[in-house]
Amino acid sequence: MKPSSDPLVLKSHPGVGDRHPKAPQWRAVNVRLMESADIEGKVVYQGPKGQVVEAFVLRPAA
Repeated sequence: MKPSSDPLVLKSHPGVGDRHPKAPQWRAVNVRLMESADIEGKVVYQGPKGQVVEAFVLRPAA
């Protein structure tokens, strides 16, 4: 299943090699942390056939 590009809210900082929370066969291949009030970073996930999708990671609500 291909993950959607909807923003994610993760429990911890994303890292290269982490699996997508809703599509575990997809792994993070590029992670860029951002200094923003509401966006924690951007992650590029790669699927089993080489396709990629970008997702923004939102900061969890306090």
